[in-house]
Amino acid sequence: MSAANDMNGLSRRLAAWCADYDRCFPASSVARAHTAITDVVGCLLGGRDDVAVVNAGRFLRAAESAGRAGVITQQATVGAPWAALVNGCAAHALDFDDNFFPPVTHASASLVPALFALAEETGADAAAIVHAYIVGLEVEAQIGKRMNPSHYASGWHATSTIGAIGVAAACAVLLRLSEKGVLHAISIGSSLAGGSKRQFGSMVKPMHAGFAAMHGVLAARLAASGITGVEEMLQGKWSLSELYAGGTQDGDSAASLFPHAPLAIDEYGLVAKLYPSCMSSHLGFFIKDIAAIDLHMPAFMIANLRYRQPESSAQARFSMNYCAALTLVEGVPRMAHFSEEFVARMPVAMRQLLPLVQMHERQASAQAAALPWGGDCQARITFADGRVLEQVSMYPKGCAQNPLSEPEQREKFLDCAHGKPMGIGAEALFGMLKDFSRVHALEEVFLALRG
Repeated sequence: MSAANDMNGLSRRLAAWCADYDRCFPASSVARAHTAITDVVGCLLGGRDDVAVVNAGRFLRAAESAGRAGVITQQATVGAPWAALVNGCAAHALDFDDNFFPPVTHASASLVPALFALAEETGADAAAIVHAYIVGLEVEAQIGKRMNPSHYASGWHATSTIGAIGVAAACAVLLRLSEKGVLHAISIGSSLAGGSKRQFGSMVKPMHAGFAAMHGVLAARLAASGITGVEEMLQGKWSLSELYAGGTQDGDSAASLFPHAPLAIDEYGLVAKLYPSCMSSHLGFFIKDIAAIDLHMPAFMIANLRYRQPESSAQARFSMNYCAALTLVEGVPRMAHFSEEFVARMPVAMRQLLPLVQMHERQASAQAAALPWGGDCQARITFADGRVLEQVSMYPKGCAQNPLSEPEQREKFLDCAHGKPMGIGAEALFGMLKDFSRVHALEEVFLALRG
């Protein structure tokens, strides 16, 4: 099947698949969705006090948006698009949320806040949220397979481009729109897609997840109100593919939709982070008493980690130099290590190590090149006495091949939730989320996420 033929009708095929409300997803998919939702709610709680979230909340209070959806920065409820905006920003603020391939998006950070906000307004239950979440992932994956690596490598932040369309489809499904309604939500979402990776290291970067969440809610709501668009926006002249990926489809162009192929959540999984920094920094290996650290990595990872001497916590999350020095001096990176105070007063030993870290583009083996994130990482550690140690890391912690254990998931969640006001304890909230589809009192979960 040629790429051109495969793209023909993609919008309609996705809409028809999304609007099949009789479909039941496998228990394995639902379990993975529960884990991802639990993880991102913890990240949302952890990001509550980030400066970008605080400032977005300040804007929200000035906007005086009325509605029934809760937002992490205040007790008063607001309209679902606004709640999705701020909560999406909070979920991504620490860069502690999961990654999803092949779209290369922070899918959960936009999908979950959007679906939670819309569910509060509509009364949708937990099982419906999980179903819509899996649908949103699938839509993002199918588009990402056909647009990457060109789309992401050219500088687009896929979280706010492909992510906006995935969230639009998920929200349309939560609203139980017809096939035509889902189709137009996808079309509207494609016109709201935007965001450059140049914003990495700034407050706008986490806002991209918020934009995707907000735009997805808006697209679905507009489609439900009768707004229609061009029915095939994912292919053809001036399409998303042509404008955002150079008209090329470099990825798996022959991929089929479930049930003829595995669901994306099962085939690819989500990469849940153990460290609060850009995922590109998670493949390294560091030991004490070194004279140099040479890291050979895929080119897009090097481009993401461009701050050699970070001056803020946001920049530190996108600095391989910082993450390497931090790990060597402090051990496992924790949330506190990415506070403005710690970055400003980082230990002298870390400052001395920053210039010792060098990154080099790695030409990975055929096996490694087939990995969803584009390859492996080779770390070459040179000791002060001249000895050299090398190690290749193929699977970052948190991916399907190297998953977080239950205790690691719990520790991360409790670390994120520490000190955050909520109606129920963090332990109880974690327990509820781990079996999310069975939660009957969603109000308890939603109340725990308000300021």
